[in-house]
Amino acid sequence: MSKTRFGSLDGIHQIKKKNFASTAMVSALLFVLIFIGFLFAVSKATEGSVSEQRQSLSDAIDRAVIQCYVTEGRYPESFEYLKENYGIIYDDEMFRVDYVIYGSNMKPDVTIINLQ
Repeated sequence: MSKTRFGSLDGIHQIKKKNFASTAMVSALLFVLIFIGFLFAVSKATEGSVSEQRQSLSDAIDRAVIQCYVTEGRYPESFEYLKENYGIIYDDEMFRVDYVIYGSNMKPDVTIINLQ
């Protein structure tokens, strides 16, 4: 290595190597933290979307049940009847609809269960 009047330059090269290693470590840690924050934000956005879809499905089923009662004079005998005749469309891999009938003159109990 080169010699100067103050001594060898070997120490300077070692300091640069240490600085590079610590800078790379800080950069990698910062990248990981930002990536985790991004994943968390996407997860929260997805949760909100699923709850809105669930609420929208619940409202659509209630409207269809009431519309069936008003137009036909009775509540629908099954959820399949609602889907076929009143246009209820939903993602059956995301939700399960539990449709319980107590009688032809009583409003059915509808429960929507998240599968994911």
